[in-house]
Amino acid sequence: MSVSLDLILEVGDLADTSADAVLYKYAQRLYGAAGAAAKRLERVGIPASEVEVLPGQYRLVETRGGLAAPLALFLGTVRLGDFGYHEIRQFSVRALKALESHTALKHVAGTVHGPNYGLDEDEAALAFVGGLVEAFQRGTGPQGLERFTVVEVDARRAARLRKAMERGLVGTPGVTALPGGNGFRVQRMSAVVQAPPMATAGTVSLEKPHAFVAMPFAPELEDTYHYGILGPVKTAGLLCERVDQAVFDGPIIQRIRERIDTAKVVIADLSMANPNVYLEVGYAWGRGRPCILMVRDVRELRFDVASYRCIVYKSIRELETLLARELERLA
Repeated sequence: MSVSLDLILEVGDLADTSADAVLYKYAQRLYGAAGAAAKRLERVGIPASEVEVLPGQYRLVETRGGLAAPLALFLGTVRLGDFGYHEIRQFSVRALKALESHTALKHVAGTVHGPNYGLDEDEAALAFVGGLVEAFQRGTGPQGLERFTVVEVDARRAARLRKAMERGLVGTPGVTALPGGNGFRVQRMSAVVQAPPMATAGTVSLEKPHAFVAMPFAPELEDTYHYGILGPVKTAGLLCERVDQAVFDGPIIQRIRERIDTAKVVIADLSMANPNVYLEVGYAWGRGRPCILMVRDVRELRFDVASYRCIVYKSIRELETLLARELERLA
C-alpha cells in the first residue's frame, strides 16, 4: 500500500490529463467539465446514457481514447443547487472509495467544484482537497495511489486556488509541502484518526455567514470581484458567493433565491446594466436583505439611485477601501 500521496495542482483541461483515471460528477444533468467529457466520449461511441447515474451511485467508464485517461469515474450527486461544501467534501471521499478495488491505479485527477455556481472559491477548493486528505489518511483509495492532480483550466483561478490550498494545508497533520512549491505530500496514518482540521472546511462552511455577490460574469469585471470585493468580504469574516450566468437554469435560480434569503448582505455591482443583477437586487429588496450597491460610472445606472446608498468607484483599490468601510458599518 502506498504510504504517501502527492497532491498537485496543474493548469489544463481535465479531459486532456494523462492520469490513470479522471473524476467527474453527474449532478442529474451534465454541466461544465462533465458535459465536455461526455461529448468527447460520444464521438468514440459511448452514449451520454452511459454516464448518467443516480445520486449515491457511480459508473466507471473505459474512455476508448475519447479522453487522455483510460478510465473516467462518474459519480452521481444531488442536483447542482444542492451540491454544497459538505457534498463536495463527501464527493472526494466517495471517489477514492469507488476506486478502491482498482489497486493498480497510481494517478487520479479531478477538478474543483463549486465556484461557477455560487460557492466561495476558496472554501470549495478546501472542501474538495480536504475530502481527499481525510480519505487518504484513513486508508481509503487504491492501494497503489501515489498522486492526485487537481486540474484547473483557468490559469488565474489556478493561482488563486494554489494560495487557498497553501493556507488550508499549512499545519494539517501528516501534510508537508513538496520542494519547489509544486504541491503537497499527504501521509497515510497508522491508526484511525479524527479528520484533519483543514478537511472539515466543508462542514464548518455550512455555518459561516455569507455575502451574496450579484454582478456580471464579464472578463473586464473579474479583477473587480477577486481584488476589489473578495478581500473586504473575507476580512469581514464572510464567505463570498456568486452564481455564473452560464449555468443559470431552474435549479440555479432556486439556489440564488436561497442564498439571497440567507445572506448577511447582498453586494451588487450595477456596472454594465446586467438585467439579472437588477433582478437579484429587486429580489433582495423584496426579502428585506441589506444591500450594498456599486457602479463604475453613474451613467451605467438604469434607475435613479438618489435615494439609495451607492458606491461609485474609479479603481479597484478605491472599491476595496470603500466596500470595507460599508461592511464595517453593517457589522
